[in-house]
Amino acid sequence: MADNKFYTVTKEIKGKKYVAQFNGLSYVLKLTDDTYISDTSSNHSNVKMSEKLFNDVIVEPKGLTPDSFDDMDEYNEVTNFAMDVAKGKFRDKQDTGEEKSKG
Repeated sequence: MADNKFYTVTKEIKGKKYVAQFNGLSYVLKLTDDTYISDTSSNHSNVKMSEKLFNDVIVEPKGLTPDSFDDMDEYNEVTNFAMDVAKGKFRDKQDTGEEKSKG
């Protein structure tokens, strides 16, 4: 089991640099719970999801909104990047973050 370590990942999308922060798996579980359209719905709100991702996961540039993008392709690529980082899908499968002891 990994320690509660927060990581940042940088990705260039359409010539712009985005920095996303992994906030631990409990964050993505809470994100899922907090973005349902209503208490009785099993559907998620794209607006709620992007607001939380842009506020909590994308740490650079600050202040993103859906209107920060020129088209849906760019918006989707950035939100997918943010969601992947939130889920911990940003490291090489071989890089576990643990260093093997020598000797």
